[in-house]
Amino acid sequence: MNPRIIVIGAGAAGIAAATRLIEKGYKNLTILEAEDRIGGRIHTIPFASNVVDLGAQWCHGEVNNVCYELGSKLNVFGSNKFKYEDFELVMSNGEKVPQEKSQKLMSAIWSILASHRNELSRYRGSLGSFILEKFRTILSTPEYADVDHETAFQFLEFFHKFENSIEASDSWFDTSGPGYLHYWECDGDHLLNWKDRGYKTVLDLLMKRFPSPNTANAINIEDFTHFNKTVENICWNSGPDSIASVRCADNSVYDADHVICTMSLGVLKERYQSLFLPELPAIKKNAIKGLSIGTVDKLYLEFDKPFWAAGWHGLSLLWDQNDLEEIRASPNSWMEDVFGFYVVDFQPNILCGWISGANARRMERTSDDEVRKACMFLLRKFMKGVDIPEPVAFKRTQWYSNPNFRGSYSFRSTTTDLLNTSAEHLALPLSNAIGIPVVQFAGEATHDHYYSTVHGAIESGWREADRIVGLYQRKAHL
Repeated sequence: MNPRIIVIGAGAAGIAAATRLIEKGYKNLTILEAEDRIGGRIHTIPFASNVVDLGAQWCHGEVNNVCYELGSKLNVFGSNKFKYEDFELVMSNGEKVPQEKSQKLMSAIWSILASHRNELSRYRGSLGSFILEKFRTILSTPEYADVDHETAFQFLEFFHKFENSIEASDSWFDTSGPGYLHYWECDGDHLLNWKDRGYKTVLDLLMKRFPSPNTANAINIEDFTHFNKTVENICWNSGPDSIASVRCADNSVYDADHVICTMSLGVLKERYQSLFLPELPAIKKNAIKGLSIGTVDKLYLEFDKPFWAAGWHGLSLLWDQNDLEEIRASPNSWMEDVFGFYVVDFQPNILCGWISGANARRMERTSDDEVRKACMFLLRKFMKGVDIPEPVAFKRTQWYSNPNFRGSYSFRSTTTDLLNTSAEHLALPLSNAIGIPVVQFAGEATHDHYYSTVHGAIESGWREADRIVGLYQRKAHL
């Protein structure tokens, strides 16, 4: 049997599915990729001393993490010298929050998330409402009597932005309280970097092109990939002789027995009503509406040399109310949601700023030059007394503005709860009248517990490849 298989998207899920199928002998395979490169939301580019990751950056955990399992014996990982949980907090007047106070406030937040999981699992409301309620209770205890409430709530607003960047939500009042617990953390180091090679290393591992790119069993996915192919329509037939037909924006048409769709949830949300013919069943449409995806962006500044002291790891930004009101009245009011600038491992001259949510999308619509100037304004405002030179290079991400992504990664929102949907519903294949899958779905948003991650995306690609392999193995034994 030699079924025709189309994989839509050459990101982590698409490459995982394709390499698995090719390894199993299913080589009548075509990948349709809308970009001019492979990788999807893994996007490692040359910058400064070596490379930076515009998308996925860290391997999150070791136990049951397929990214770690792929690379752990090949010395590809480094442990971040600086953990983002260990913040240096700086006020907008340039004053540093004493370390003892910042650690005390951070401990309060982590204790809420660690000690109240059972209560949160039964909570009917948002993550933000839950944390705010518990934080107020903690501040009223004698242990926190020495913490002034103004600083405490300035810190809470900073942590709100930080947490939004983890969840990819616009606000933690959008994030589901119980849904927050659907994500499973992998034990081990959660901030493993890929040294000076970047996250593209995991793609080379999947394609068996690392450590040597010229091994006999290397899979050159590019040979199977048609680039700049934006899929306009997937026509699938529910009859017993089902054949899928995929039409692209350039009017090219590809017929297949099976289609594995790895489009991002953001693209599905924007286009699902016109993308599928016949239209999707109600359970699939409900999943696309109910699951959520947000925007997280990076702001890379390269300097000729570090202007910061050795051992300095970056700063996190806390706003005084008067300064905040002044920023909100400015043309670049999106700046208030840049929550910090941090050094980048293996890049001695770079700082990386982070922003998420609605203001990240506003930032994306602003010119490169204006965004660079805004970053320098923030650095000079918060690092008073430091002579900060102009950067020699600047690079920012625009994940929402790109029509091939429309966001960074998925999360569980209060809408997910309201519509009573799940990743399992999104992952359901479209099958013909006799139960054979014709259109299948993969990608991080289709993973029940590792959504938002590369290891979740890879597992989902393998899942759908194995679905096809299992089908033909069963047919062979009939």
